[in-house]
Amino acid sequence: MDILYRVGSAVLLLVGALYPLATIYVMMQSLTRADGRRPSSTVLMLHFILIATVPLAGILGGLAGFAPTLWESQVIRALVYGAAVLSLAAIVMLVISSRSQQAP
Repeated sequence: MDILYRVGSAVLLLVGALYPLATIYVMMQSLTRADGRRPSSTVLMLHFILIATVPLAGILGGLAGFAPTLWESQVIRALVYGAAVLSLAAIVMLVISSRSQQAP
């Protein structure tokens, strides 16, 4: 079971570190499209929220998996849970927003 926590923590650290880079690249591609369709300001705002919250939850959660005493801190636990909930809410809003923009 300990190896599962270690692997999960490593995955969380990787997601937390790589997500902002991938998202910025995708946003750059969508802002420089030749067809001229740009994402709305709502979609950009939701991407920026995700760029802030996903790494916070991932990196702190991954570190807490490697150092269980860190997870005992109520502040760290509240930060990880809060960032995770905010990330999930932003993802749901992003999906709803993108579906409503695609339907003419």
